[in-house]
Parts: sequence; C-alpha cells; structure tokens
Amino acid sequence: MNNENEFLGWGDSFIAEESSFTLLPAGEYPFTVTGFERKIYDGNSTKIQNGTPYAEIEMEFTGAEGTTKVIDRLYMVKKWQWKLTQFFTGIGQAPIIGQPFAPNWGTVVGSRGRAKLVVNKYTSSKTGKENENNQIDEYLVPTANNGVVTQPQQPVQPTQSQQGGFQPGAF
Repeated sequence: MNNENEFLGWGDSFIAEESSFTLLPAGEYPFTVTGFERKIYDGNSTKIQNGTPYAEIEMEFTGAEGTTKVIDRLYMVKKWQWKLTQFFTGIGQAPIIGQPFAPNWGTVVGSRGRAKLVVNKYTSSKTGKENENNQIDEYLVPTANNGVVTQPQQPVQPTQSQQGGFQPGAF
C-alpha cells in the first residue's frame, strides 16, 4: 500500500520524481472522491469564523490532458447549506429542497460525480510567483446518461484532524 504521508528519515533514500500536477482547462469533468477529512478552521478570514467545522474533500478529475487533484472545503455553516446541497446532489445523495437532510459521510470517499472546473490565478504568498490551479465552480446534478454517480460498496471511515479538540459525531 502506497502511503503518500509516510515520513522520510534524514538518512533515508527516496525515489526521485517530477511534479505530476496537471492543470485542466475550464470545463465540466468527471470526478471521484479520493479523500475526506473532518477539520476545524483556524485561519484568518473575514468570511469564515475561527472554530468553524468543515469537510476537506479531495477529488481526482480526469480530462483529455490528464488527471489532477482538487481539494474543496465544505464549511458546516447555515449560510453555505447551498454548497453542501450541491455537493451531495452531485454525488448521488440528493437532498429534497426544503427538507432536513442527514448526509451519509461514510460513503463520500469513492463517490463519483461531475463538476465544472475553473482555472484560478493567484500569487504565491511564499514565492511571489504567479500560479494557476483548478477550483470547483459548481457541482453538477447527475443525469441518467452521464453514468458517473456511484457509491462505494463499503462505507469508508474519514480521518480526523486533531485540531481544536474535534469531537466525533459533530457532523
């Protein structure tokens, strides 16, 4: 099993690799959720309050140019319920608008859907260099003919961030 987060020791050798980052042009692409982590926001923002719980969702998108990973944050705040609704609809857990909805977080990893990607241009705060990455503009409603929305066979348990004393079951 390949563990990308495995530590390397100072005296260890490692496999030399080039960066495999692929920038996809703006457009609609299929994705597979490859990771989900429960976290607590502790940054500096005028939009997000410190201590806000969020789900960090890692997705793999595939296009003609190759495959890329995109990470999206789903903040657990009422003003952004629209984005939670959009995400869960996009992966086949369609909430009924106006009704309470309890998402099945255990089946998020392995779920598939489609989303509209945009190319985000930014300046690196570390290097001052202009960079680009892909960001999610919108999760798309599944259609009968796109055939990408599926759920994994077995629920996958998310990893937990230890930040802020997060308690299991909080979302």
